[in-house]
Amino acid sequence: MMTLPQLVEKTLIILGFFISSISFILITLSLWDVISEETFAFGISSGIRVLGSCAIMGCLLSATGFGIGDYFKNEAKE
Repeated sequence: MMTLPQLVEKTLIILGFFISSISFILITLSLWDVISEETFAFGISSGIRVLGSCAIMGCLLSATGFGIGDYFKNEAKE
C-alpha cells in the first residue's frame, strides 16, 4: 500500500509530465501551422504564451513531485 507522500509524489510527477507533454505537442502543432495559436489566446496574452506557461507549470509540478519525494526520503532532517 502506498503512503500519502508516495501518492502525492507520483500524482504530481505524472500530472506534470502529462501537462508538459500536451503543451509541447500543441506548441509544435501551432508552430507548424497545423492549428492556430490564437485558439489558445486568453485576454491580452497570445496563444503561444499561454501554451508556454502551461508547459512551465507542468515542469514545476513535476519538480515539486520529485522534491517531495526527496524531502520525505531524507531521514536526517535538521
